[in-house]
Amino acid sequence: MLSTKQTVTAVILAGGKSRRMGENKAFLRLGNCTLIEHVIQKIECISDELLIISNNPQEYTHLGIQTHSDIIKNVGTLGGIHAGLSYATNDITICVGCDNPFLDSNLLLYLVSRLGEHDAVVPYTYCENENITLQTLCAVYSKRCLPIIEQMLNDAELRVHALKEHANLLRINPNTWKEFDPEGHSFFNVNTPEDFDNAKVLYNLLQ
Repeated sequence: MLSTKQTVTAVILAGGKSRRMGENKAFLRLGNCTLIEHVIQKIECISDELLIISNNPQEYTHLGIQTHSDIIKNVGTLGGIHAGLSYATNDITICVGCDNPFLDSNLLLYLVSRLGEHDAVVPYTYCENENITLQTLCAVYSKRCLPIIEQMLNDAELRVHALKEHANLLRINPNTWKEFDPEGHSFFNVNTPEDFDNAKVLYNLLQ
């Protein structure tokens, strides 16, 4: 595993309403662990501080992890990243979703190592002309993003992908991130029952 001498906060965003799933997807059981427990296992070993951001923090008390609500309510994923960066005690923060059970720790450490003077380091999985699919919940952010995100929220710009228009983003191309995660499993997230069925198949294949 890669190593880093930098102190890092890891933030798990668990603020979604799971409408398409019909229940809190964080607690869906995949093998012997819930989805969020898989995420915790992947990031607790590479971070100095672990936080959960959820608007229902009482649901996560049994995990024994510091949990906070959004500071600015009802503004989606961007609000969760804002809260995570606000509560983090370190300058460098890894942000991931509670439904990303196949994260690759080495990929995340690589992203941390590339931050430098950038505001954020974000992998992308698709790029054609001006269209790019950023994996913003498998990414690393500096606290330098905070005033940028606050201005975006003040301007009612809630699209996380719009960060690329306002912040100094280092975008990591597929040729690079595939050195750590050839199949891009880190970007697999569970939004629907069909996604969860696919996650169970993938989990069994990876055992």
